Amino acid sequence: MKRQFGLVTILALIATFVFGSAGTVGAAGSTVVVTPTNTQGWSTADTRPGGAVNFVVDATAPRGAGALQLTTDAMTTAKAQYLHAANTPLSSVMELSYYTKQVSALFPGGDPSYQLPVLLSGTGGFTTLVFEPYENGVVTPGSWQSWDVAAGQFWSSRSFSDGTCTVVAGSGGAPFYTLAGLQAMCPNAQVTGFGVNIGSNNPSYNVETDLVDFNGTTYDFELNTVATNKDQCKDGGWQNFNPPAGPYKNQGQCVSSTNHQ
Repeated sequence: MKRQFGLVTILALIATFVFGSAGTVGAAGSTVVVTPTNTQGWSTADTRPGGAVNFVVDATAPRGAGALQLTTDAMTTAKAQYLHAANTPLSSVMELSYYTKQVSALFPGGDPSYQLPVLLSGTGGFTTLVFEPYENGVVTPGSWQSWDVAAGQFWSSRSFSDGTCTVVAGSGGAPFYTLAGLQAMCPNAQVTGFGVNIGSNNPSYNVETDLVDFNGTTYDFELNTVATNKDQCKDGGWQNFNPPAGPYKNQGQCVSSTNHQ
């Protein structure tokens, strides 16, 4: 399942690397709540006609009561993507993970991929390192699954060679590379972004993702603002929910409702 970056996205990510990040990456070990009105530096990037990115309520989400939904229609050119800019040496990346849930997909292993746009030489050699869940385990439809991306295998969207740093494009599959292997082979590589994606040639997908971890900062996608009391909801809306565990236990969400519990 080939995931591709458009020229506009490539130029935007390189420009972000050169001129600064469009959004701050949180401190390592922190959780950042991302909502439609506070995207915390995330963008739909190279999302194309027929593809859509939405925040949805999901009571089964691994934390909170929301998740990020990526969908494509029946067109093979449809593409859905959600990315955050970064400016981080690949050598310093220790943690990468996320949760996925396949609601429906024509392909049995269909799930959003985890993507790392990088400059392999530090200033050039742009490629996207792609982690596909189905190439790293078994995708179970209808269930939330956690993926340790840092311990998995990636394929590269482009070929590059510069001395000892030699990477061959995988076109959706082998050859595969590990994070540790890439760090050793390409010591100057720079990560310019991270995010999730459904690439072209993947029609009729409805998948979700949550708790995207980049180097120790976890991004929790929520449809509404998480709050600890109704006074924190500017519109006065309040709805209790009861996650099984996590930092939002016994908390609620702001909703567009005037009914309080």
